[in-house]
Amino acid sequence: MRIFLAALPLALIATVGIAQPTETIVYETLGFKVNKPAGWHTLSAEANAENLQRAFGQGTDLQQAIARNANVPLVAFTKFAEPYPDLNPSFKMNVRPLGALEGKSAREILALILPTLSQAFPDAKIDQQPMDTVIDGQPAGYARVIYTLKVGTDQFPTASELWIVPRKSHLFIIGAGTRQDERTGTRAEIQSIISTIRIDAQR
Repeated sequence: MRIFLAALPLALIATVGIAQPTETIVYETLGFKVNKPAGWHTLSAEANAENLQRAFGQGTDLQQAIARNANVPLVAFTKFAEPYPDLNPSFKMNVRPLGALEGKSAREILALILPTLSQAFPDAKIDQQPMDTVIDGQPAGYARVIYTLKVGTDQFPTASELWIVPRKSHLFIIGAGTRQDERTGTRAEIQSIISTIRIDAQR
């Protein structure tokens, strides 16, 4: 359950984003980079972003850094600045130790995560069963779930997309959220972000 919750997209967060031009977010130690689209807004406070960059900088103990920051999104941005009155299309990435999941495929890991959805969202339905895919040529898993996100008296029909990319000792958990009807943002926009991900095959 904790793994799934860490992967949930940041659909509504009361943090004011900062508009920036297209930029490449790089974690050299992890061998991970992704482009934030022009006009999208970062959710991480600037100071926190700097701390994460230091945590995963050159010369750090990778496994200790992963363990310390397992619940902190290394990448988190939204299409619109918060607060936003509707479902805000979002993208995030966490990294976690593989631990007991070592040896399992990305699709198998997703299959273990998805049954916990009903505990968080009673109307959750698997819209796309876990399937094999690739991200930047690396084996990955993909699944899509639809559910109703309730925030106060507001209800938002949400489509949550999840990608799992196992590495040697850790895994990348990538989550994205859009409205089911794509009224405020499309899955194609999310896919355009996914297409910019670069993963060092040697890490």
